Amino acid sequence: MRISVIVPCYNCAPVVGDCLSSILSQDHEDVEVVCVNDGSTDDTLAVLRDSAEQDRRVVVLSHENGGVSSARNAGLRACTGDVVLFVDADDALVEGSLSSIAARFAYGGVDCLVFGMLIEPPEAAPLTLSHRLAPRDLVLEDRPRELIFHEHTHPYAFRVAFDRAFLIDNGLTFDETLTLGEDEAFLMCAYRLAHRVILSSEQLYVYRMSDTSASHRDNASDDVLSQKLDKHLDLVKSVFGTWRCRGFDDSCDQELLDWCLDLLMLDVSRLDPSAQAEFYGRLWRVLQLYFGSDGGRSLASTFAKPCLRAIQRAAYGAKVRGPVVPLPLLATFYLSRRGVSAVTERAFARLRGMGAYR
Repeated sequence: MRISVIVPCYNCAPVVGDCLSSILSQDHEDVEVVCVNDGSTDDTLAVLRDSAEQDRRVVVLSHENGGVSSARNAGLRACTGDVVLFVDADDALVEGSLSSIAARFAYGGVDCLVFGMLIEPPEAAPLTLSHRLAPRDLVLEDRPRELIFHEHTHPYAFRVAFDRAFLIDNGLTFDETLTLGEDEAFLMCAYRLAHRVILSSEQLYVYRMSDTSASHRDNASDDVLSQKLDKHLDLVKSVFGTWRCRGFDDSCDQELLDWCLDLLMLDVSRLDPSAQAEFYGRLWRVLQLYFGSDGGRSLASTFAKPCLRAIQRAAYGAKVRGPVVPLPLLATFYLSRRGVSAVTERAFARLRGMGAYR
């Protein structure tokens, strides 16, 4: 069984060598490593070409800078393996990981394998990520709701291995218009299409966190927060648009609406009231396009309904003197979604200045 490992590379000359070594030294040798140089301006391309000369399993592609989604899509078009795996250039695979992945796919009929990951250095991990490092061991068949909305499978594409035929048959690619949340958009579509998904608690991937990582730093300034919210709204539009174009049924609409509010409301609450009203006006129009004129209120969960009512009032021009969604409604919604421990973890992380992913 051949495994294709796609490595997007942008200005990563100091670290990509270690990444490739962790892949090429695996005991499963039937592997091709498709390195996509995404318009790097440092010595990345030279490092990749040198690696390809030393090991024929390394394939080097190079194109103008287009972002990680563009690089991954180029790798998908070029790879030839039975199984596809994504690895970021500053990360690594745990020894024996490819053999473990191959063994899971050897049984046949597996569309996706979701596995655990390690954080390096361990002390850099946000508290809110600690309980998502390893999913429970489980096989899911035709139950996308559980995988998308109820399992602790953090939305990183690099912690999922895919059957390549599954990706090709369903025309699955990354949305190149997104600059934040592209993994989540890809996985939410893939999981809806998958028939058999294996969850494994094995931690096969080493995720190296940096101080500049956008996924875990605290977005303290108003400008940065507004940019993050705009990008997350783009993510919502992408997911809604993809689900509509794919003709997915409405069996997950309530969970989808809850996911949208969970993604956005806590960060929106940190804006001043007028900025909150402006953002919620844009969100309401998106909700109406997907769910109809009532913005999804008729199908919303118990704790989402009053939040949507408040958002609707602001969208239709009601005067806002304080938060659009009052704090008691916000707290009740997040407690119902995440539970007391997760909400406490996030608050504690923010107090310690550690930041938190969503």
